[in-house]
Parts: sequence; structure tokens; C-alpha cells
Amino acid sequence: MNKELIRSSYCWRHACKEFDATKKISSEDLEFLYDVISLSPSSFGLQAFEVLVIENKDLLNELLPFVWGGQKQLPTASQTFVFLTRKDVRITDDYFKHIVVEVQDTPAEMLEFRRNLINDHQLNAIKIDADERYLNDWLAKQAYIALGNVMSAAAQIGIDSCPIEGFVKNEATNVLVKHGLLDTAKHDLAVMCSFGYRKSEPARAKTRKPINELIRVVS
Repeated sequence: MNKELIRSSYCWRHACKEFDATKKISSEDLEFLYDVISLSPSSFGLQAFEVLVIENKDLLNELLPFVWGGQKQLPTASQTFVFLTRKDVRITDDYFKHIVVEVQDTPAEMLEFRRNLINDHQLNAIKIDADERYLNDWLAKQAYIALGNVMSAAAQIGIDSCPIEGFVKNEATNVLVKHGLLDTAKHDLAVMCSFGYRKSEPARAKTRKPINELIRVVS
């Protein structure tokens, strides 16, 4: 891998405020982005999130009044990814059993140990039963790891992106529920990100504080 090429993609990436609506991401490049999301790390490998890849203009227009941070992005992006976390990750939930038993193919002799390990972490470290916000915060972190990875990977193949946290969560959730895309018993709306190709170059150069103000090495 060429480190300078990787670094240059990070310098090139910016939060794209408006995309060129005439340019679309190829199916091959989309599959690459999906693969990056799938391969992203997550706590215990539970992959406790799903991603809606929205291309439907009618649905985007319905969401638009409630996504104040994406007024130019949603109408012009090639696709908008909506990250939904999975709340049904307790050891008694079917989703948990599906991941640990079927997807991860945990050996029978290790299953009880793994269940207890994850249960202890959820109850005692995250304290998911004390407040639902603790569960949602933990799950959102998993989605954000994947979000950061896919934005970086997109930049390396020349695709622009813009993460979007500026939305009215309850209203956007209601739109997705209405269309059968979100089940509030299982899902929570975490974050959005639009992808496409920039309409114009950024007006200002990228600025960052010096590395010595950012990184502290403890020897």
C-alpha cells in the first residue's frame, strides 16, 4: 500500500455540501462500499446495525423536511445510507442467537462461555438494563465505526460523502416506519451519510490543528 496515496485521499475528502446529481456511483463501487461496511469491526462481532441504501426520490423528498442537515445532499446524492442500530442484541434475542450461533459458527463447547462473556459486558460494563440510552449509545458507536470506514474507503476510490446528524429523529423514524423500513422494537435511527460526486471544489482548504496538539504519546 502506498501511504502517500492513502494520505492524499484523506486530504481530498471533505463533507460534500452538494453533489453533481447527474453522476451516479457504479454498482461495482457500491458493492465495494457494502463490503467495507460488512468488514468493519464491531463489538464482539455482533454487527448490531443495518444500513438502508436509499435511492428512491419520493422517499428522500418525504424525509427532506426532517433532515435539516441534508437539504442539498439528499436531493443530489447518488445514494444516501441510513444507519439503523439493532436493539435486539441481548443473549435471549433471536438476532443474538443468529449471529453467534449461525453467522459466527461458535463451537458448541464455547457457546455458553461466549454468551456469559457478552452478557456480563452488556449488563455490567455498558449497563444496558439501567437506561436504554446506554444501550443506544453503545450500539451507535458500532455504526459510527462502520461509517468512518466507508467514508474513508469511498474517498480512496474518488467518491465523495457527507455524514448527516442534523435530522429530527422522531419524524425521520416515523417516515421509515410508515414505509416498513424500520421496526422501533428492533431498530434505532443512528446516523445518515450521502454519497456521490462533488458538484464543485470546497471553497476553503482543509484545516486541522497540529499533530502535537492532537496526539499525546505516553511512554
